[in-house]
Amino acid sequence: MDCIDDPNRCWTALRYTSPRVQPTTPTVKGPNEEIATTLEQKEALFLATAFPTPQENDIPEPTIPLDGGTELVTEETISEALFSQSIKKASGIDRLNFKAIRLLWSWDKERIVALVQQCFRLGHQPNRWKAAKGILLRKNNKPNYTIAKAYRVISLLNCLGKVVEKVAATVISKYCEMLECLHEGQFGSRKQRSAVDAVAIMIATVEEAWKRKKLAGALFLDVQGAFDYVARK
Repeated sequence: MDCIDDPNRCWTALRYTSPRVQPTTPTVKGPNEEIATTLEQKEALFLATAFPTPQENDIPEPTIPLDGGTELVTEETISEALFSQSIKKASGIDRLNFKAIRLLWSWDKERIVALVQQCFRLGHQPNRWKAAKGILLRKNNKPNYTIAKAYRVISLLNCLGKVVEKVAATVISKYCEMLECLHEGQFGSRKQRSAVDAVAIMIATVEEAWKRKKLAGALFLDVQGAFDYVARK
């Protein structure tokens, strides 16, 4: 059988002929001109750069009610959070991927439902689900890859923890919509609203200003760049 009969054999042969070189990061320089050469030094540098330590503040610890919205953590909500995830997503440290969790759902979904609902009743996310495996990737088209900012870190979390987080995001969104506490101009993290809608409104506002012979301006803020960490309080 040749490549004409089976085209996939050509790609199989290509894998054997391609050089297998493990990519490594060069000596990396941090924002304070510190140099990292060893694996341990690079790990510490990238950890500090990608996940800066929150600064101390005098914001009081909020009182968070644990009963509000828990009635929205239903079997349907949990099922949607699980099956909306792609089975191709990488698993976390426990190596339990979404394909395996879906199989468990088909066998004993009551166990998963009880586990997720109990997390919300207690207001607790297990520490094992907060531990992430970091994968370092180069940002595209950067002139100098010896600078730590030229890389980004993707965090691989345990998939069961992702299900709980997605349920939490859905419940918070629904609860805020029920209480009508979101600003009318907020588009992010809201169903049936997208960036396309926001741009359409901006264009309509500009055209309305032009129609009235006025000037229109827009201010864009890099919120992620300004607030590079989250103060929990």
